[in-house]
Amino acid sequence: MKNYISTLEKGELHVHLNGLISTKTIQKILIDESIEIPKNFNVQCDLVIEKPAKNLENYLKPWEVLRLFPTRKSTLRIMMLNAFANLQKQNVKFVEIRNSIIYLAFLNDISVDKALAWFIEEMVYASEKFNINAGLILTISRGDYCTENFKVLIKAYEKIGKPRQVIGLDLAGNEDIQVSRNIGNLFKEAKQKYNLNITIHAGETGNIRNIIDAIDIFGADRIGHGTAAGESIETMLYIKEKNVCVEVCPISNRLSKAVKENNYHPVLQFIEHGVPFVLCSDNPSIHNKSINDDYLSFYHESKRKDILDEMFKIQNKYKFLKV
Repeated sequence: MKNYISTLEKGELHVHLNGLISTKTIQKILIDESIEIPKNFNVQCDLVIEKPAKNLENYLKPWEVLRLFPTRKSTLRIMMLNAFANLQKQNVKFVEIRNSIIYLAFLNDISVDKALAWFIEEMVYASEKFNINAGLILTISRGDYCTENFKVLIKAYEKIGKPRQVIGLDLAGNEDIQVSRNIGNLFKEAKQKYNLNITIHAGETGNIRNIIDAIDIFGADRIGHGTAAGESIETMLYIKEKNVCVEVCPISNRLSKAVKENNYHPVLQFIEHGVPFVLCSDNPSIHNKSINDDYLSFYHESKRKDILDEMFKIQNKYKFLKV
């Protein structure tokens, strides 16, 4: 099955740039940029999560360091080249990369529009070098500055000419943080005004209501993770009715405890109730795995080779990339 999976053409619709970079490359970047490592963080072992964490917070421990770079444009190129090389090895033909441009600007003490231009330039360079079509999904984090950061991002997007490489918006972060309807309206307005698609991290930590809100308030085209939907037939049927696609990340869901160790993965429920879904990797390098391993994990859960046969077609159907 491994060999068969390796031959399949793939799209990658849910992956974070810093979670796609090889551990060895990260360790080199930390040395080259003289990054100050937080206390109680062991670079030799804490960059990788290979066994189920206690909870999502523990699963995200590698981000204590992953969020500290790049602090140079040259490093951003190294990151992109490594990420796209990793994608090419998995026979990925197109990728929709998520990144917090606000954070990139902060780390480099530059304007958000300049950070956005940097990111697009390096993404296009790597995309052309490895012949992998690529788009950027702008990530906004839940929290006190969510609305302000959204407005800053959109202003930067407009300032550099609304580049076609920006294909969507993503809301991420702690799902327990209440987000006002106002930010949902802003997402919908951007969707209508700029033709940007919407994906929302929702239902990863068991909150079904966040999935419904993602669709109704934010106008989501896709849901990131959405594992909680498997607990409610009503919710699954609503997702199906709205033709919203769930970005299923099998290995991440297990390691973050979004799916408990002895439970069936909700993707089996999605199949039973006709919920659209695509297979994704989320943070493959953190798992010391690849999207090929996520395909294999799905197969072990479902035994549905026929769905693997059709996955590239499904990914094409629900991708945000227009070309």
